[in-house]
Amino acid sequence: MNVNLIEGVHEKTADGLKAILYAQAKVRLLVAIPVIAINIVLFFTMHGGVPFWFLALTAGYCLYAASPFLAIPRASYTALQYLLIGSAVSDPMVLTIWMALTGKFGSVIVGFYLFTILGFGFRTGRPLMHLCQLVAVLGFILILVTDAYWQQNPVVWMALMLPLLVVPMYAGALIKHLRLAREHAEQQSRAKSELLAKVSHELRTPLTGIVAAAELLAAESSDRAVARRTETILTLSENLLAEINDLLDEAKFEAGVPVLKKAPVELATQLQPLCATFESMAVKKGLAFRATIDPAITDAVETDMHLLRRVLLNLVGNAIKFTEQGKVELAVELVDQSADSYRLRFSVSDTGIGIPEEFKDKLFQPFAQVEQGASRRYGGTGLGLALSKKIVEAMGGDLRCESRLGAGSRFWFEIALAHVKPAASAPAAKMPAAIVPAKRILVAEDNLTNLVLLQELLKIDHHDVTTCTSGMAALDLLAKHDFDLLVLDYNLGDMDGIRVLQTYHFGRLNPAPALFLTADATAQTTAQLKAAGAAGVLHKPVNLSALRAGLARVFLAPAEGETEPAAERAEAAKSERPALKVVPIDPLDHDIIEELRSVNNQPGFLATLLLHAENDIARSCELLIKALADRSYATIPNVAHALKGVSANVGAIRLAKLAHGLMNLPSEEIDAARDRLAADLREWSKATIQALREIIAQANAASAGDTGSLHLD
Repeated sequence: MNVNLIEGVHEKTADGLKAILYAQAKVRLLVAIPVIAINIVLFFTMHGGVPFWFLALTAGYCLYAASPFLAIPRASYTALQYLLIGSAVSDPMVLTIWMALTGKFGSVIVGFYLFTILGFGFRTGRPLMHLCQLVAVLGFILILVTDAYWQQNPVVWMALMLPLLVVPMYAGALIKHLRLAREHAEQQSRAKSELLAKVSHELRTPLTGIVAAAELLAAESSDRAVARRTETILTLSENLLAEINDLLDEAKFEAGVPVLKKAPVELATQLQPLCATFESMAVKKGLAFRATIDPAITDAVETDMHLLRRVLLNLVGNAIKFTEQGKVELAVELVDQSADSYRLRFSVSDTGIGIPEEFKDKLFQPFAQVEQGASRRYGGTGLGLALSKKIVEAMGGDLRCESRLGAGSRFWFEIALAHVKPAASAPAAKMPAAIVPAKRILVAEDNLTNLVLLQELLKIDHHDVTTCTSGMAALDLLAKHDFDLLVLDYNLGDMDGIRVLQTYHFGRLNPAPALFLTADATAQTTAQLKAAGAAGVLHKPVNLSALRAGLARVFLAPAEGETEPAAERAEAAKSERPALKVVPIDPLDHDIIEELRSVNNQPGFLATLLLHAENDIARSCELLIKALADRSYATIPNVAHALKGVSANVGAIRLAKLAHGLMNLPSEEIDAARDRLAADLREWSKATIQALREIIAQANAASAGDTGSLHLD
């Protein structure tokens, strides 16, 4: 199916097509009512009654109008596309049949030709609009040929035919301009969001270094003046971090509604440390702070505490910031209660400067600030309230405000939160992933370092592991042997893992499930792999617990009461904002090296693994440097993907970060910075290889005298 046939469809998904088809079906039914009523009135007026054939025609049309409601829910994506094309043909044909059978009475619905044509244009774009127009024009010509009424009134026929020819052409030009304008606006919006996210992330890197240096300075010096200055640096850094976090959230939330990750929580327990923070902030300004929670809230509730905490931090933080004297109060009240939920009101009130009446309309707009003088005095980006409103709306509430200039403000919202049984509210101990009984597993990975590591990790749980380094080799093994599980790298050297899986599935009655490995953690890639038939997706670097969790999701039923897959919990943990820490200057993360050392106690394993990594890193960096020199930018993403995977697996954090950047940079940005990028690759590959060689030498020295070696299957 050529996607250009639905060029005007904004959401080219099954749900998007269903929405269009349902809208059309509803219009058909609504249009039928006045048309049938008018025809009945005309029959009674001019003929004294309604003929039986008209009742049969009406019944046939109603059946036609109702049939999509039966077909749409069960239709596949391809079937939905054909339904759209079919309706572009059948709608004007039905109008033609109606007009041909009802004779002169049918003239009252000629305008619905144009109504139908333009409807397709604005819903689906120009191709289907012009297809509908062609069928309508041919149908109207057929009516002229076969109907005496129109033959007797050719001028009227021509007057109605001209709009059918001209208006869709003009509408098509307008639709094209509207589509281009919309695409341009969406592109600008995406560019702004990407810029915000990129700038915000880049700001965090030097900020972590500033904080680390200040903390070290404070720890090493006993001078009180130095302590005061470092405290100032840390305080300002925390404020800057809060603004950066706002920018990150604005970029993330602008792409869509915040995704709630609900979990059972005890509100009183969760609010206690938060209120302690607020009290400390208030005391520093000489303010009174009071927090109350309704004692009738006795059960734990289901909510996204991270986002709820974010809202309260914004609201109470603003209240303290804009209050010079008096008090700030946080209250959680029980508004209503049902058998399975609470309706709670969260409110924050202060005795601060208040909000001018003329500013209230734009209070929740991004980057809005009361006045320039206030923004200089109190600081901030003006994003906090806008982000808080989006979060509250995602939770099913509405953030509101009442304020009087000079007399303080009150912000509040009400949300319904489900009860949680006491047993479910207790914090669950972190349980290790269940171990799947031994399976026959094929691992296809073109990076030898990753291949060795995966093989050793799987052998810990006594799996029978067969390995290969290419897509063709994987298909050859799959043709000769049966496996319980496939572990496929997304980017194999000769073909991608999706093609391997699709070829394997072809003609196979009971194919083994497949887990995909990828260093690309974007939602688009994950969705693409799952759509291709993946049983799960593991993101590099892969450790033993992630591998066990992936196998458990394939072979073991979820534990009773478990509602969130382990992978989603892991992804949720990744998405949590990391705490500030010192930026490492060592090219290797030695914690990861120690994890690798513990994978296999066999003498020589670590040295062999790191030697493979050294060769892979040297080869990948050489290819990237050559591609930069030759301006062969099309090859860079795949090579950078491979470099990121092997670097992350052996803890080469600097190279992994550099490779990740190369994977995502557009060609024009690579071209502008190619000399710097090549220099960075040379510098960090040299430092990383040197560090790896030192560890390899240490490992060889520790295993001196042992003749064992490591082999791949």
